[in-house]
Amino acid sequence: MSLRLALLSIVLCAPFSIFAKSPEQVKSAFLYQISKFVEFTKADENQAMSFCFYDIKQGLGAVLKNTPSLKINNKPIKVVLIDKKQQISELSRFCDITYIDETEEDDIIPLWIDTISSDTLTVGESINFLEKGGIAALIQEGNKIRLYINKQQLLRSSFKVQSRLLAVSKFYPN
Repeated sequence: MSLRLALLSIVLCAPFSIFAKSPEQVKSAFLYQISKFVEFTKADENQAMSFCFYDIKQGLGAVLKNTPSLKINNKPIKVVLIDKKQQISELSRFCDITYIDETEEDDIIPLWIDTISSDTLTVGESINFLEKGGIAALIQEGNKIRLYINKQQLLRSSFKVQSRLLAVSKFYPN
């Protein structure tokens, strides 16, 4: 009986890391992990990995911004707030990974896809994003988040995606 009580008190007092994470936390972890398996063609190998978001006060941008100690291959990450009014060609020069959440997709995709640098990994949240030319999407299916990759757009990009990431991805279109 006392053993049960001790175990119950440990579970109740344990850090929040054992509790379920929000979809934003899971997607931000996915985004961070994805970046470890993408090799960008940068001039400066010591330059920080840039994650660009249209909102860093909430959602994925906020989660990554509030974790400044994260590194990718011993390089720091940089979370960048981008504005819809900025020139798209300018953004593509300093964004390694650009995340566009589902609420912004219809406004932003047509602007980004036509003019985006092939050095930028675009990640969205829907099949619609992939249909309109996005490279990857983190799609919630029930209680799981799945990574989908648009093969056609990936083949047009100048960065390399390691086979280990491709092995755990679904492809659209098949």
